[in-house]
This record gives sequence, structure tokens and C-alpha cells, in this order.
Amino acid sequence: MLQRIITIVVVLSAFATLSAQQTLDLAMVKRDTRVFEKIVGEVLAQNFSSPFAITAEPKGAYLQGYGLSLSFQLNINRGTIRTPFGTMKAPASVNQRNREQQIRLVRETMTQCLADYGHSVKQLGTHDRITIQAHIEDRNELDPAKSTTVLVMSVLKDDVNLLATRKITPETFKERVHVLMY
Repeated sequence: MLQRIITIVVVLSAFATLSAQQTLDLAMVKRDTRVFEKIVGEVLAQNFSSPFAITAEPKGAYLQGYGLSLSFQLNINRGTIRTPFGTMKAPASVNQRNREQQIRLVRETMTQCLADYGHSVKQLGTHDRITIQAHIEDRNELDPAKSTTVLVMSVLKDDVNLLATRKITPETFKERVHVLMY
């Protein structure tokens, strides 16, 4: 009897997973992901105006059973770059913020980006996550172990929907965003 119940539960859960996969339109997920990539890229460009800051444009991928994961690479405190035409210097006004201020700016702007534009990824289920990974490289730090900081911000799509329908406050949403920095 117990084996029969277990078999029924396994079959039903497999059938539910299969039907959930069939309702997901991957072409729409791809389109929504591209839109969200462009939004994150524009937010970064507005806050980091140095021509050398964004070294890898935001790129996202849908991970079945998890949600959307988007990552980008950002160079902070990069004052010069070597080119075939010589060395180019960034304007002096670009490097006015220190490392901690710049990392805090990335955290705040990406959290706000999740709050304002996370609902643009329409195909995700309520238990899926939207995750932004920022790989932040400080060009002034000489120690390779300390030069790169990885900032991961993740939130449930359900929390994004609750914020969009004003069932939770922006402060509650910010508390629900999981942040990992190493």
C-alpha cells in the first residue's frame, strides 16, 4: 500500500513538472531576458560613466528549476587603459568615489533595478528567482585575492510581483533581497 502511494506521488509530481515545462515559452523567456539585460546595462551606464567601467555587458540565462541568472563585470578605479594608439586616461571626475562607495552603489542600484524592472521577466513562476551577479574588479588593488569582489543579489519572482501590486512595501522588498558578497 505504501509503495502504491509513493508511486502515485512520484508519477503526479513528474506529470506536474512536465506540464509546467510545456507552459513555459522559451522564446518569450529569451526576449524577456534580453530586455532585462538592456535595462541593467542602461542602469550601469548611468551610474558608471567611465568608458572603461563596464567590461562585460550584462548577460542572462534561464536555469530550469531556479529562474533567471544575470551577470556582468565592472571595473572600478580604472583610470587608464592601453590601446594600440597609446594610453588613454579617464576624466578625473570619474574616480571620485572610493571602493566601498562604488560597491554600495552597485548594490543599491541593482536592488532598485530588481524592484523596478524585475516584473519585466513575465514567464517566471512565483517560486523562480531573479539573480544578478556583479563581478567588480578594483584596478587599484594589487593583491589578486582582494582585487575582485563578487556581489550576488537574488529575489523570488513572487516578491517582485507582490511589490508591483503594492502588497509589500519597498522596504520589505529590500529586506527580502538576499545579498551575498565575497
